[in-house]
Amino acid sequence: MHRVIALAQPVQSTYELGCATEVFGTIREEVPQRYTFEVCTETPGPVPTTSGYTMHVTHGLSALAEADTVVIPGWASLDTPLSPAVREALLRAHARGARLVTICGGVFALARTGLL
Repeated sequence: MHRVIALAQPVQSTYELGCATEVFGTIREEVPQRYTFEVCTETPGPVPTTSGYTMHVTHGLSALAEADTVVIPGWASLDTPLSPAVREALLRAHARGARLVTICGGVFALARTGLL
């Protein structure tokens, strides 16, 4: 199975994360399952969302070490810098061959790694 990990960041857009979940994480009996899907964040625990609720994310950045594909589903603010830990985790994932994919504003986070 191809392992997909979405990187959630406070304040996480529920739309972009929902898109990744629908594509990679929703199991349908009539569709062959080719992916496993998980969500991680820098600091596991409560992550506020743009929809006004908080979601609980149990996996930390170490989950990215096992990802075949990392999805960055949106980014809270275009001015929000990457923390050194997030930047290094993304760079390590890329260096070992993981695909890095963004949705909408997530491209700004990936650009801050210097990979674009």
